[in-house]
Amino acid sequence: MQTDFSARVDARKVGYTQGWRWIVQAFYLVRQQPLTWMLLAGSYLLIHFAVAAIPLLGAPLTFFLAPIFAAAFVLAAQQAEQGVELKMAALFAGFRLALRPLLNVGMLYLALLLLAMMLLSALMPMLGIHMAAPQAGQELPQLSGPVAPFMLLTSALMFLLSLCYWFAPALVVLNGLGPWQALRDSFRAGLANWPAVLLSAFMLALLLFLALLPLGLGLLLWFPVLYVTAYTGWKDLFAVRQA
Repeated sequence: MQTDFSARVDARKVGYTQGWRWIVQAFYLVRQQPLTWMLLAGSYLLIHFAVAAIPLLGAPLTFFLAPIFAAAFVLAAQQAEQGVELKMAALFAGFRLALRPLLNVGMLYLALLLLAMMLLSALMPMLGIHMAAPQAGQELPQLSGPVAPFMLLTSALMFLLSLCYWFAPALVVLNGLGPWQALRDSFRAGLANWPAVLLSAFMLALLLFLALLPLGLGLLLWFPVLYVTAYTGWKDLFAVRQA
């Protein structure tokens, strides 16, 4: 796959309610071929957990592979929208079409997360926050000091970093961008449309809670909708609209 490393894709600015519409549109796409979507999502989850179980290497490998599979769901959503009957081979489309740039997206995003964690760790003593070793019966260390503002700062920083990744796999496989360019333009689009992205994330979290209620069976639909929402969001912000 050829990538234009100087390319730049400008995104549209939409209203915050579009964040919910992305989810609704994703649901309608999944509903057309529900069994296949469930099989695709279930297969990916099995692969994810199998890779995560690998000692030492499992955790970073899941970061590297996630954009590859995310891109596969984006491509599958585009095909489904065009009326194509999906096959299980669609799960591995990212490996065939853009393996290296998608791997780099995962590595760069992991690097950004590690830098953010280092920054937050450096800020803790400056903000007067101290970490105590976990006491008996506790698994996590205890924080003391102005914890609430620090947690708010951490949440805001993590949300900003998530904007870098939100549309990045789609921008690689559908717009031909390089990894840095995809992260950059995903961040720019997400920042310009942060209310829509935040609403979409909040509603997906709420739907996750509801999906867990009937013995977790709702997850079989929630996961495909989650992945396809990346495509419907990309289409709303980046796709060329027909005159």
